Amino acid sequence: MAPLLQSLLAGILFICGTGILMTTNRRWMTGMLALQYMGVFGLVGVSWPLEIAVVKLVAGWMAAAVLFLTYQSLPDSRNRQRLTAGSEGYLFMGFAALLIGLSMYSLLPVALRWFLGATPQQVLGGVWLLGLGTLQLSFSREDIRIITGLLTVVSGFEILYATLEASVLMTGLLAMLNIGLAFLGAYLQMAANLEDRL
Repeated sequence: MAPLLQSLLAGILFICGTGILMTTNRRWMTGMLALQYMGVFGLVGVSWPLEIAVVKLVAGWMAAAVLFLTYQSLPDSRNRQRLTAGSEGYLFMGFAALLIGLSMYSLLPVALRWFLGATPQQVLGGVWLLGLGTLQLSFSREDIRIITGLLTVVSGFEILYATLEASVLMTGLLAMLNIGLAFLGAYLQMAANLEDRL
């Protein structure tokens, strides 16, 4: 894959990770999560055969679909559409995401020594997702944000792991982890909805 296309995919990952962090609309969040998995698929496909890399895309889209369909099926979805964030929250999250992006970019030469078979774009995309996912986990209390933060962290790990080894077993386990986290998020949303109705 051409380095320019890899750079574009890494940029898409950063934009999606930042968008997931900053948006207050659950539909946009799950849409950006699905787009993020396309970028993960592209960067994993640099190191792995296409038939193994496509498992990442299918599992990611299934996870995003489970979260989206669960949200859509909630009876009070109009009341729960917006997640909490004020104007100060937008500025703070945007600034924090920019700091994560710049700090991870500055650590790229060191990280390339750890991942010898990786391209700079793969390492950058992986560490950006790890950083942005961890940031979301750090500042979130809503169940959907915690689950998408975990899915983002796992996606970053998957990109970095793909540069080290192409294991079919690990691919299956990580796909099950993605889908399992999505079902956990669906359960938490349904449980919160039932609790509000009682």
